[in-house]
Amino acid sequence: MKKILYTATTHIHLLNFHLPYLRWFKEQGYEVHVACNGTEQMPYADVLHVVPFGRMPFDKGNQQAYKQLKQIIDSTHYDLIHCHTPMGGIVTRLAARGARKRGTKVFYTAHGFHFYKGASLKNWLLFFPIEWCFASFTDAIITINNEDFQALSKFKFPTKGRFKTDGIGINPERIDLAPYNKDQVKQELGIPKSHLTVLYIAEFIPRKNHRFIFNNIKEILSKNPNLTFVFTGGRARLGDVMEQYATQNGFETNIKIMGYQTEIAKFIAVADLGISSSFAEGLPIGIAEQMSVGLPVVISNIRGHNELVEDSVNGFIFNLSDNVKFVNNVLAISQDETLRNRLGEEGRKSVKKFFINRALEDTTLIYKEYLNADLLKK
Repeated sequence: MKKILYTATTHIHLLNFHLPYLRWFKEQGYEVHVACNGTEQMPYADVLHVVPFGRMPFDKGNQQAYKQLKQIIDSTHYDLIHCHTPMGGIVTRLAARGARKRGTKVFYTAHGFHFYKGASLKNWLLFFPIEWCFASFTDAIITINNEDFQALSKFKFPTKGRFKTDGIGINPERIDLAPYNKDQVKQELGIPKSHLTVLYIAEFIPRKNHRFIFNNIKEILSKNPNLTFVFTGGRARLGDVMEQYATQNGFETNIKIMGYQTEIAKFIAVADLGISSSFAEGLPIGIAEQMSVGLPVVISNIRGHNELVEDSVNGFIFNLSDNVKFVNNVLAISQDETLRNRLGEEGRKSVKKFFINRALEDTTLIYKEYLNADLLKK
């Protein structure tokens, strides 16, 4: 049986974004192997390898991850290895160099290069040389936004296969709102029935820039106290710090920090408005999902975000230096139902091209270009 290997730093990344792709390979008759840091079961995977990837280049776990992954790859012939996330991509491609010489194809999807317009010098010095050099060990690099795709040519990345897809695909199965009653969910979460719900789906890490939101909540509530801000995503230490900040500034009753959630549709069902203050994104699936069900969004003006939203047309975009615009945009949407509905409907229409059927079709065409046609069902 033909075999493929999917890798990523964490199992959460694969669970959230790649199950349709794993399922496609199963339907093609492949034996599907997965390698990631996490022990939860992986649907559609015949074999799950727990590999201790670290999140940064110099994490000690990456040395062990390389040794373990090299042993796995050298002992199993894979027709394709497709790696995701920066460190998952680096460690995997390093471990797969020998396999490439034996005919294995190696793909890397860049979910947002860590070097980008406006990124810190530290990011450019650390991540650009690594990504450029490791392109030599890659048969195809797939990007999910225009800036990253253009960077491949601009900086002459040493890989022949350069592709772009419109994100990784909104999966309707993840955002089925039918099972959820909004009032019941509000009651369950302790949100007053009269409040509108503002939702931020993001792990509590510095890149997601939660501090910007928390620094502006007090002013927003002074003008519209009937709002509850809900935050989903791994909270870690930063989540605790932000919760303390809310308590110190007297708006703790207007926030809900829920931690990582697998049932994300429940939180989208209760939301009236989506927000993001992130410093950097590839093409944010969480925002695209919210737009796809008619939620208006207020998001930072960064790579990825500006491919989803045209300011004042299908949402609002603010510069991270402009607190006033962010505050005014949230207030405008929360206080004007007509505006809320108009932006939501325009957003729903504009993200149709980002659904999984389109992304899956584009990606599988790339697979078919590199894999022997006899290995794929027609």
